[in-house]
Amino acid sequence: MKYKRFNPINVSSKFAICGLPIRVDTYKTCSFGCKYCFSNYRKVMEFTKTLQIANLDSLRRRLKRVFDKKEIKENDFLDYLLREGVTWHCGGMSDPFQPIEKELKITSKMLEITNKYNISILFSTKTDDVYDWTNLKPELHSFQLSITNLENRKDIEPNVADINKRINFYKKLKSKGFKVGIRIQPFIPNVSKTNIIETFKDADYFTIEGLKLVPQNKEQKDYLLNLLKIPRDNFTQMGLLNLKPEIRLNLYREFIENLEEYNIPYSIADNDLHYISKSKCCCGEPLIKKSTDFNNTALFFKNNDYDFEDVKECLGDCANCKANHLFTSNRQEECVSVLDFFKKRFNRKSSPFSKKFMFNYKQKVLSNLSGFIRTSPDGDFSNEKEHNISLKESSAEDSQISSNDETSLNNNIKSNSDGGFPVGFNSIEVGRN
Repeated sequence: MKYKRFNPINVSSKFAICGLPIRVDTYKTCSFGCKYCFSNYRKVMEFTKTLQIANLDSLRRRLKRVFDKKEIKENDFLDYLLREGVTWHCGGMSDPFQPIEKELKITSKMLEITNKYNISILFSTKTDDVYDWTNLKPELHSFQLSITNLENRKDIEPNVADINKRINFYKKLKSKGFKVGIRIQPFIPNVSKTNIIETFKDADYFTIEGLKLVPQNKEQKDYLLNLLKIPRDNFTQMGLLNLKPEIRLNLYREFIENLEEYNIPYSIADNDLHYISKSKCCCGEPLIKKSTDFNNTALFFKNNDYDFEDVKECLGDCANCKANHLFTSNRQEECVSVLDFFKKRFNRKSSPFSKKFMFNYKQKVLSNLSGFIRTSPDGDFSNEKEHNISLKESSAEDSQISSNDETSLNNNIKSNSDGGFPVGFNSIEVGRN
């Protein structure tokens, strides 16, 4: 069967908030059919009708030009990142080891090309097998296994392999010397449980990122809200629908306490919570060879009071690279270069390009210490009366926090170069180890 091909490698428009902006995918569409996935929402039987595969010839040509011929196109963002040796992230839009890999081996064929140049790649996957180990090398490749639950929830992940097979796959990777992290993404209320940490407590890194819903996708949104019994007003819109940060922090509390107990490094990958990190990249430094220094996690990790001059210094040669093509026309705002986008948005509280984006939500959490919303004993979010009372009561208590107390809290964070966790979490230490 002949498949349509696509350009497999690009720079993510999220370069301001992601330490691994080189994105590569070997397939378009995914047969796992996860209900929360907004890049693919198709049934497995329809999969081969729309499957596309990576154009490996175009990838080979680019790498030959950059590495063999040493030809770096002026202001080409991808060329510059390739030259700098930034680790690639494979599997952001489609799983590189979904079952079709057994037949087509597109991911394995890609590795034949990249291994020639010693390119490091972090794979994100839900698989229980890579199907061909020939080109996988622990010194170049690492894995981030996406785990949302240990209960084989087919109502959420209908075509994902049995969890016991995936646990065995994890053990096999570790036994072969690969670095393996666990990514609880999405973190699903009433579904994701701390037994994930107990099961994978020898993981090299943990990343947590909350459930996101596509506001325009009514079918997906309504299905998950009804299944999980979460009121729509528990979400706030930041492009996609995210649970409100104080709710997420409350849900993450026990997980972070467990990770601290087992001394497992971790990050929170929600865009507004990047200050909660043990690494300068939310995927985890133990899993990667090199990440960028200009993403907001790295900047905050180095200096939580960083300014625009710090950003320019970290951008280096990438500052003048063209980036407007990474954004839709209505989001370009007449910006062209990477530096243009940072300059335009650095002081805008609503933009992840700005440190105020993190501080904005951070201050909200700090001034709302009693505002963590509790679930009922059975974990049901559907009791809106209880939910509303919690909000009301917390607001009353919040209003009693004096301006001196709030100033003291803010100063405490600014003076803590290791990063500070909200006081509501009993001051668990985060930031640099």
